[in-house]
Amino acid sequence: MDGTTQVITILILLLTMAVSVVVTQFIRRRRTLAALRPIAAYQAIPLRVGEAIEANRPLHVSFGHASLGGDNTLLALASAELFYQAAARAAIGAAPPILTMSDTTAIPLGQDTLRRAYQSRGLLERYPRGRVRWYPAGARSLAFAAVLTATLGDDRVASSVLVGSFGPEVALVAEAAARRDQGVIAASDQLAGQAVAFALSDEPLIGEEIFTAGAYLGESASQVGLVVTLDVLRLLLILAMLVPTAIAVGDAILDGRFSAAITRLLGGG
Repeated sequence: MDGTTQVITILILLLTMAVSVVVTQFIRRRRTLAALRPIAAYQAIPLRVGEAIEANRPLHVSFGHASLGGDNTLLALASAELFYQAAARAAIGAAPPILTMSDTTAIPLGQDTLRRAYQSRGLLERYPRGRVRWYPAGARSLAFAAVLTATLGDDRVASSVLVGSFGPEVALVAEAAARRDQGVIAASDQLAGQAVAFALSDEPLIGEEIFTAGAYLGESASQVGLVVTLDVLRLLLILAMLVPTAIAVGDAILDGRFSAAITRLLGGG
C-alpha cells in the first residue's frame, strides 16, 4: 500500500468515525428526528410475530449453514441479533419459536439467542431448550432443506425467517411455505441463495440490510446512529462518484473548457 492510499484510507476512517459520533449523539438527543429508510422485511416481522401468537403457532427462524469461526461469522452474529428481536416478541406467546441450523458451532449461539429473548421478557423459567434444533447436513444440502420443509408441516409453523447462509435449496423451503400459506422472509450470503430468496420470499432482505436488525427492531440509539451514518456515507460516496463523471461529461461537451473553468473558480492557474 503506497503513501497516497494510506492517507486516503485514514481520511475515510476518520470521516466515518466523525459522522458516526455526530449522528449518534444527535439521535440520542433528538430520537424523533431520526428517520430510517423503510425496509419492508423489518416492518413485516412484528406483524408476522403477532399473527403467530394469535394463531398459537410457532415462528420458525433459521441460520441455515451460517457458522461461528468461519467466513460467515459476522453473518451468523447479525442473524442472531435479528432472531433475538423476533424471538423476544414471540416469547409472550404460548407456542415457543423454533431455531434451526446445520452447523454445530451455531448451536450455542442459537441457545443463547433464545435464552436472552426469554430473559428480556422476564420469562426465563419458560425458556424452551428443545426448540433449538441442529440438523446434520452440509452446505447447499437438499437434506437440510427437506428437514425444514417437514418442520413447517409437523410443527404447524406460522411464518419463517430464513436469514443466514442458504443456497438455491432454499427454494424448496419457500415453496413448501407457500403451499401451506405460511409467510417467508429470507436472505442469504450466497448469490444463488439470495437470488432465490429475492424471487420467492414475501419481503426479502438485501445486502447490508441483514446487519441493521438492531436499529429497526430494537431501541438502541447507537445502532440507529450507525445505520444513519451508513446512509450518509453512501450518499457522500455517490456524490464523490458523480463529480468526476459530471466533469468528464462537461469537458466532452465544452471541449475541455468545463474543467478549466472549475480550476479557475477554485483559484487554480
